[in-house]
Amino acid sequence: MAELILYAASILFLILVLRHLPPRVPEKVLEEEKAKEKKEDGEDRPETAEDKEIKADKLAEENKLKSAEKIYLALIVDNPQEARFYNKLGLVYLKDKAYKDARDALKQALTVEPDNDTFYNNLGLIDYQEEKFDEAVEAYEKSIDINNTVSSRFVNLGLAYYMQKKYRKAADAYEKALILEPANEEYRRLLQEVEEKLK
Repeated sequence: MAELILYAASILFLILVLRHLPPRVPEKVLEEEKAKEKKEDGEDRPETAEDKEIKADKLAEENKLKSAEKIYLALIVDNPQEARFYNKLGLVYLKDKAYKDARDALKQALTVEPDNDTFYNNLGLIDYQEEKFDEAVEAYEKSIDINNTVSSRFVNLGLAYYMQKKYRKAADAYEKALILEPANEEYRRLLQEVEEKLK
């Protein structure tokens, strides 16, 4: 008899526990809840200009230039006063060897931010690629006038002088780059190469 009472008590206890457990949730309801959480976390939010820029940067890096160009152009339409979009578009055109378009984009960037040293440097890169070394020197010098703390700008200037056979000026530019970055072996090699020309 005691066993029967113990058995009945166990059954009652089990019934009470089961009543307090939450009901089993169907899979569809769980999926809806997960979707709702995603939305609240912003995963379904509209794509921002920053999202688009990151996407375009990645495409440009992967040499998917036409896709990157399309996004940068859309960003410019939506944000005509954001100079960096013109700059990035210019670099895409430069990679694609569309020099006129690259120059136009960089000049537009400079109308928005006329004192941006990076834009002048990139304009110099276009001129250098087109073998317009006088214009490249001018653009690099403007870049350096605005910001003389970037060693690679002096190297760019030195390379343009080198192509003009202005070896003394090239050496001076490389020396300035080495002052800023004394451990750079490539800069040291360029300086030695130009010093050979001066002998």
